[in-house]
Amino acid sequence: MRRKLIGIRRRRGGWRVEVRVHRKLYTKQFPLATPIGELRDWRDDQVEIYGGTHTTTVGSFGADIQTYLGRVSSMPSYKQRAAHLELWAKELGRDRPRRSISTEEIDIVIQGWLETRKPGTVRKRRTALQSFFAKMNGKKSREVNPVKASENPIGAKAEARGLDYFRIAAAIAAMPTHRDTKKGSPPRLSLSAIRARVLAYTGIPPGILGQIQPTDLSIANGTVRVVPRHKGKGVEARTLPLTAEGLDAFKAFHAAHAYGPFSIIALNRSFKRGCQRAGIDPKTVHLYDLRHSFLTALYLVTRDLATVGRLGLHAEGSKVTARYAKGADYAVDSAAAMALNQFLATSRQLSLKLAPSHPQKVTRG
Repeated sequence: MRRKLIGIRRRRGGWRVEVRVHRKLYTKQFPLATPIGELRDWRDDQVEIYGGTHTTTVGSFGADIQTYLGRVSSMPSYKQRAAHLELWAKELGRDRPRRSISTEEIDIVIQGWLETRKPGTVRKRRTALQSFFAKMNGKKSREVNPVKASENPIGAKAEARGLDYFRIAAAIAAMPTHRDTKKGSPPRLSLSAIRARVLAYTGIPPGILGQIQPTDLSIANGTVRVVPRHKGKGVEARTLPLTAEGLDAFKAFHAAHAYGPFSIIALNRSFKRGCQRAGIDPKTVHLYDLRHSFLTALYLVTRDLATVGRLGLHAEGSKVTARYAKGADYAVDSAAAMALNQFLATSRQLSLKLAPSHPQKVTRG
């Protein structure tokens, strides 16, 4: 008799795993080839991470994690950071002092994770632990951060991402304009396409868009003010100029009063469905590709990474900015090659004109 798969079901060519902890639903989509044991382990991890079933000893690694999380609770990626540190506590032991954790132990855990996880995922877990030690030890502390000497897995180089705006417009047009309601209920406006259009024509990160208020938008000046961004080194609040398309998108956004936080996951699903209706493979796209598309187009026009960084809300000198230029590399390189070819051809013609028409006689002394 087959054992019933609790919280695991087939969906969209893969496995949808879900578990409810303290009345909150946590879900994740896995490829069809994922072992069932790994799916069950993920459910168990969520219960342990968010269930609060474990106890911590005062002064222990686990207690220090809770202290650290209380000090970074406003971090945009707080939940992910908490989940990563809980995995470290599970592997290294939560009841031991953090000072007893060695680089050798960290390396062993990293090697174990690399057998079943992508290098990029393990890198994020390592970064979480390194940040934990840096915060808890303090900048002036003489204590050594054991993570710094551990192996930092090398992930694959970032690939060019983004869509051309013809396909973007088709995907957004294919997104629903109204939400599903009960029979007999009045139709309700869907804000998904409205928000997706703003993301596509401004490049604003989804999390920042959810924090914009009506007072931040100036339709008369064609600008929008964004709050400080805390990701990475952080960026101060800025006023961004809007393109004509970006301003039109924000006018619709304002008219629908689409302000306030929203589910990025739900918007991503809606965008993918729009892509599928528009003939675009939903497995090859992501909501964040709209931001990549805007910044790639910006680089294609300006050829200036500093401008891309400022309008992309990146810290000055950020290496991340170059990722958004990858999609325009070929076009920029092709234009450079054509310009160089023209320069060389002109130089050759000039040299032929200046060359003597007949060979000079060489006199011997």
